[in-house]
Amino acid sequence: MSNKSSNYDPRKAKWNNIMLDAWEPSNWKQWKSKANKDESVTIEREYLRIKYAIQLANNALSLDKVKVKLKLTTAKSIGLQGTFPCKPGDVGKNGSSNKQYTISLGFPASDAGVKTAVAKARELDLLLMTKQFQWTPELGKQAQRIVLIHDTAKPISELIQEYEREFWKTHEKNRQGFRTWETHYLRHLKKLPQDVPLTQKALEQALESVPPNTSTRFYLAWQLKKFCDFCGVDGNKIIDSYTTPQPLPSLRKIPTDEEIIQGFDTMGTPLSPYASKENLTQPQQWQWVYGMLATYGLRPHELFAIDLEAFTTPSNIFHLVTLDPSLTGGTKTGERTCGIPPLHPQWVELFDLKNIKFPNTGGTLNNQTAKIHIRFRTAHLNFKPYDLRHAYALRGHRLRIPIKTMADYMGHTVQEHTKTYQRWINEDTNLEIYKEIVIHKVNTREALKVRVDELEIENAVLKAEIKTLREIVIKHQLGKLLS
Repeated sequence: MSNKSSNYDPRKAKWNNIMLDAWEPSNWKQWKSKANKDESVTIEREYLRIKYAIQLANNALSLDKVKVKLKLTTAKSIGLQGTFPCKPGDVGKNGSSNKQYTISLGFPASDAGVKTAVAKARELDLLLMTKQFQWTPELGKQAQRIVLIHDTAKPISELIQEYEREFWKTHEKNRQGFRTWETHYLRHLKKLPQDVPLTQKALEQALESVPPNTSTRFYLAWQLKKFCDFCGVDGNKIIDSYTTPQPLPSLRKIPTDEEIIQGFDTMGTPLSPYASKENLTQPQQWQWVYGMLATYGLRPHELFAIDLEAFTTPSNIFHLVTLDPSLTGGTKTGERTCGIPPLHPQWVELFDLKNIKFPNTGGTLNNQTAKIHIRFRTAHLNFKPYDLRHAYALRGHRLRIPIKTMADYMGHTVQEHTKTYQRWINEDTNLEIYKEIVIHKVNTREALKVRVDELEIENAVLKAEIKTLREIVIKHQLGKLLS
């Protein structure tokens, strides 16, 4: 977390002469809608979002006639406000024995903080109703942060189950949703000891199991913070002490078009006699898989979502590929809004793609996809299935296809296209693009100029020949007349 985000107070923000606290919290997404999404704007919108969540929580408390409400005491903490018996030595208005107080208990301004604060509000309201409320050090003015839970609390495995139930409230139970839960959530949470409470020692054990300065450590810390936030546990200090910056991605070796064509032949070469039976007997089927990935830039699992009937119909003169996500339980980022074209149409015939030859992979979709990766490795190709997808993206860049169009072809946003794919364009690639787009234009212009000069000379020669022929004709006609 930067110093800016830790010290910045979003409540001082102003936009179009409107102070942040005067903005309707339910419209938090529209705050500075045309502004760049820099760090301060993100903080301001998150403040409004939590403020709106508190508003909804207070509405629910009012319906249940709970008189203790939630209040943002600072930009980062939530307090409880209500009318309580006066503290010792304190007097209410007109000598009343009750007075309105705002109690700060250090609930963080987050979804977990709202959830915990609501539970505490109901608890205090019950104490007021039964006349059992008493002032304790916990309810004093000094805010206390939520502490790590004690040994009597639920084991981590039960907390993860509750976390998963919360996850499915905002995600669809399809292939994409299950993949997100397993790869972005559960994979990291499994590093925690499962049969103990969520303590500092448990967090340390998970963090120390992963090497520092790796993407795994970076995303583990990020997910543990979210998990602690959900559980109402303050683990930020210990997690931050282990957090290392996200490493830069390693550069890929993206195959050229020539290497891709050579790879097609390599994919059809029989493997060693020690390979599995299906790998030995299906070289043409694996070539078809390879050709489809290379020609259309598909994710490996999307091969199983292709509408094969639409692809092979004679009316599909542009060789477009359309996907049916229902065949695979959803694609990674939703449905394509257009057909996917081959950027090299000649590859459809070169790789014989209209002659469908699906390999008999069998098993679940994940197993089928895994076998594609294995086949690339056992065929000793110098690149992976996803490298063919990156090559497709780069091919579109070289052909000067608009970024928005390429993003549609590849099934993701413009931001994702720019972030994930164009970063692979290295100096050599940029030079090739320069040669293709700029130098080629110059050479073409010079070649045209030379050709024009040649035509002008040829035209002059023809004119001279025509003049000579006219003179011969005239002499011939005069000769006939004189004779």
